[in-house]
Amino acid sequence: MKLINKISLWFLCIILVITPVTMIISRAGIKRKMIEFEEKRLLSVNERVYNLLKEGQPVDDFIRDREIQIAAVKGPVPRENPQVVRRVDNAEGMSEKELALFVTSYRQVNGVVYKVTSHNYFINPSEFFSSMFITLLWKMLLLGIAVLISARILSRILFKPFKSTMEAIRNFNIRQKQKLQLERSSTREFNELNCFIETMTNKAMEEYATAREFSENASHELQTPLAVLRTKTELLTQTSLNSQQADLIEHMQTEINKLSNITKSLVLLARMENHEFNTREKIRFCRIAKNVIETYAYWADLKNITVTRNTDSRVFIQIHPTLADILVANLMRNAIRYNEENGSVHVELTTDYFRISNTGAPVTIPHKDLFRRFKKGSQKNEGVGLGLAIVKQICEVCNFRISYAYVEGRHIFCVYFNENYLSEIDGIPSNSSFQRVVFAEV
Repeated sequence: MKLINKISLWFLCIILVITPVTMIISRAGIKRKMIEFEEKRLLSVNERVYNLLKEGQPVDDFIRDREIQIAAVKGPVPRENPQVVRRVDNAEGMSEKELALFVTSYRQVNGVVYKVTSHNYFINPSEFFSSMFITLLWKMLLLGIAVLISARILSRILFKPFKSTMEAIRNFNIRQKQKLQLERSSTREFNELNCFIETMTNKAMEEYATAREFSENASHELQTPLAVLRTKTELLTQTSLNSQQADLIEHMQTEINKLSNITKSLVLLARMENHEFNTREKIRFCRIAKNVIETYAYWADLKNITVTRNTDSRVFIQIHPTLADILVANLMRNAIRYNEENGSVHVELTTDYFRISNTGAPVTIPHKDLFRRFKKGSQKNEGVGLGLAIVKQICEVCNFRISYAYVEGRHIFCVYFNENYLSEIDGIPSNSSFQRVVFAEV
């Protein structure tokens, strides 16, 4: 929910709560004041009658148009004086019930105790406040509409700098050597936010430049001595050596190649973590997969491994071409390296997923650790333990999901391109010998 909608909803809730409460309080206060005023008026009428009686003047003219009763009573003046009675009654000539107020007072005049009762009918407060309630509903409706309209207008004016900041952040690219410049506003909080964002983006650009420089230097500086070592060992192999020395040199070459692969893989991971690859373009993934599979066919033939594929020829995926090539190559290399003699590899590609399965012995480590760096299913294998970690990193960069399962003697790696497709299936069809599908942690 947008911020302005939350603010509008908050104010509407305040209106819905406060307005009825204030109406109830106002109703009680108005009703009390109305009755108190009418009581005072009737008491003043009674007092006027006593004054006329005391002065010996006729009272008929005064009481002619008023609801007043005068009677002489025996006995002393009652302790409760005046007496006020309220009741809802039918007024003469009226179909609706009204509130009747009777005020009776006692006064001794010229040795005689007179009882004077005056009363009046006025509108029932309940009827009066029903009209107020309708007015209240209209008031709340108009206030609600006013809040919604004014909030939208206020949002365009007050939150304009904030929206401008969000747009600048959305278009900011850390790979471009251009600092983020945010416009200032008259709101102090927005200015503080802009200053903080500018500071953090500048710091991020500096750290990105440092990390990129390190990866470039590492790629160049480490590969150079490795190339020299590789050349020296090749020269040694051309000299007269005994079998023991030849074995040592062969092992040295193997370790040099492994170190070179580790360096290249770590540099590649660093570049992906720094988002140096543009993954917004759509490429023909099926063509890249076909080329990579054909490239590794010779290696599969050396191990007498049968490679079959069922690939859709119209699969377009949003991924960088280099990353697509590395993704397929690492999975293919893994399927052949951890396969067995006379085994098989099956490749399947659709618009929703890319799946590679191969025969082979079960892995000796927990399935969830397969995608971690320097974790290998077999420590005796010549791999460096970074292939699946790179695959996982590529999937994270491209918003893909990758899973692993071991079913009926086959290792199954599946890369899902479509999140909706992933939510509709269980990964791989269930089986009695099926082990749970493990997704790489994002």
